[in-house]
Amino acid sequence: MNKKKLLVILLLLLAASGLFFLLRRGGTGTAWNVLIITLDTTRADHIGAYGYKTAQTPNIDLLARQGIRFENGYTSVPLTLPSHSALFTGRYPIANNVRNNGSYFLPENEVTLAEVLKDRGYDTRAVISSFVLLSKFGVNQGFSLYDDSLDTHEMIRNYKSEIPAEQVFEKFSGWLGQNDGQQFFYWLHFYDPHTPYRPPLEFAKRYPSNPKGLYDGEIAYTDVWVGRVIQSLRERGLLDRTLVVIAGDHGEAFGEHEEQGHGIFCYEEALKVPLIFYAPKLFGKARTTTARVGLVDVMPTVLDLLGFEIPRAVQGRSFHSLLKGGSEKEERTFYFESLYGREEMNWAPLTGLLHRNYKYISLPDPELYDLGTDRIEKQNLLLRKNIVARDMDKRLAKFIVDHSQSSGETRRELSAGDKEQLQALGYISAFSSQAATALDPKQGVLIDARLREISQLIGQEKTAAAESDLQRLLAENPGLKMPHLYNLKYKIYMSKRDYNAALNCLRQAIDDFPDVENFKQILALALFDMKKYDRAESRCREILDKNPRNTRVTILLGEIREKQNRTAEAVEYFAQALDIEPQNVSLRIKYAELLITIQKYEQAVAAYTQLLENEEAAGQPELLMKVALLNTRYGSMADAEQMLARAAAIKPEGKFFFNYALVLAKNGKLEQALANMETALQGHGAELSAEQLKIAEKALAAWKEDI
Repeated sequence: MNKKKLLVILLLLLAASGLFFLLRRGGTGTAWNVLIITLDTTRADHIGAYGYKTAQTPNIDLLARQGIRFENGYTSVPLTLPSHSALFTGRYPIANNVRNNGSYFLPENEVTLAEVLKDRGYDTRAVISSFVLLSKFGVNQGFSLYDDSLDTHEMIRNYKSEIPAEQVFEKFSGWLGQNDGQQFFYWLHFYDPHTPYRPPLEFAKRYPSNPKGLYDGEIAYTDVWVGRVIQSLRERGLLDRTLVVIAGDHGEAFGEHEEQGHGIFCYEEALKVPLIFYAPKLFGKARTTTARVGLVDVMPTVLDLLGFEIPRAVQGRSFHSLLKGGSEKEERTFYFESLYGREEMNWAPLTGLLHRNYKYISLPDPELYDLGTDRIEKQNLLLRKNIVARDMDKRLAKFIVDHSQSSGETRRELSAGDKEQLQALGYISAFSSQAATALDPKQGVLIDARLREISQLIGQEKTAAAESDLQRLLAENPGLKMPHLYNLKYKIYMSKRDYNAALNCLRQAIDDFPDVENFKQILALALFDMKKYDRAESRCREILDKNPRNTRVTILLGEIREKQNRTAEAVEYFAQALDIEPQNVSLRIKYAELLITIQKYEQAVAAYTQLLENEEAAGQPELLMKVALLNTRYGSMADAEQMLARAAAIKPEGKFFFNYALVLAKNGKLEQALANMETALQGHGAELSAEQLKIAEKALAAWKEDI
């Protein structure tokens, strides 16, 4: 080999090693930003790039064509909060202990992707669009700004609280416009595909008016705003140095296995999600990979790509090599679960394992599928391949014990203590005698369908028919105990105005299901409505002893103190609720109003001022005027002027111009005051009261003399 060829080879080797080093630092020397977009309730096979012919998802499809598309991306749990907790910690639900929506929160000692990137100097921000991801549930850890404001008019939030994709984009776009060049990690959460399926009319008309069609319309609508997000990055010259990750948090069922919706089962329609990594300058050639990966692997992969150390407790594994076109020797093993059936329905818990081609679901009636030949999971191989099923059951037990350790450590053998721990974590071997003691969700889902029909009858005020159907169901299923049964009985009693029976029903529900918080909360509210404040307070304290983050109960304690004329104590409870939900606009308004009641005016001004940092609140002219007038007495006249100017600009009405003119005059700006008062009189005089008209005329005369 001559010297010239040797030199060329040496240069190529040096270039390759340099590129590898740069890739470990974030690729080609670029300071990479990170954008993660999560699509709630979006199953992979309803996206165009995943072969769905009727999909209208051109923006997501383009990212998939130009990026790295994972054909087999899996969530570990078909529920929003647990799925996102796994995504951002790289740890399974059995380790981070977020197993369901609403009743769990991510512990503070868990390390999130946002925390790692914030420590590395990133500007970390998030916009979420659903109640289940409120900051009080812990997934806000590490975000400098976590916007969970949702509906500004709701003081008592519930699972229906959400905002549409357009508002998510608007918030993102506003932040992006203020970006000063600092590296950023943004997380945008789009909730629209979740029930109820109510796409804008333009999108609804594109599909059949059945649930699946409306669901597709929601996905099409969301895709438009995903496209706008990407276009915003492109217009600002940021897209070429931003790693974009698109991920569904879980799927949705349409009766493939009796379920409508998600949460009960862990079939492919619930677990397989779209997963796309887009950064052409980082990955080079676009490709599709069939290797199995999970959301639990995303956090370590992102850190690996950026060249940052992966926390020791992370359980997911980087698939960096797959992004570069590599392959893996065998399919990754993944754990999945849903405790929704156990916690919400009193059914058997569902746990399972994906190992090689097999999918094993541990239930009283266990299931084994070969996903290589049966993707739609219709051929249960339990009897034909019983040895394989038993081996999978053992693997599942060991996986749960090995991965439930908070330190990330694993163990080799199962001890007696491990077996107790397994039961506590929700695993019961399908081959044990205990498995037969709980109702299998496959039977439970059929009962649940009938309960939904009864619930509809109650909603239609057909109480007698609902009661008759419920009695028939109980006669056919002796010994049946489900929380939803008590909910329906309670509603029937309330509709019949049999309040004693309703209260007794709640008490029995609490006795039978002491861990179900909702029954205690409903009872506390009922007692409050009956003006039995001491008993309502007692129930509230029972709830808060176990769940101090329950905002509704904390607010209820404040309302009890209001009714008892103990306003100062009420203020303290509303302050505690605000600590849990700082973005809750209506709650902050209530808090400020109570401060005024007890004559703590300066604190009220501070509360309102903090409230107006919220863009949506600051766009409400009535609120702006209220805070401005409070400022004229107890705060800043300059702030009062600014607020009234904005109020008049947003909604040009007489009262806003009138008050704006008076404040301008007090601030010595007589010419501006004169002009605005004339506008109030000449353009909006009919909107002013007789008293305001009299004041305006006198003010104009005095100002004209002084000018």
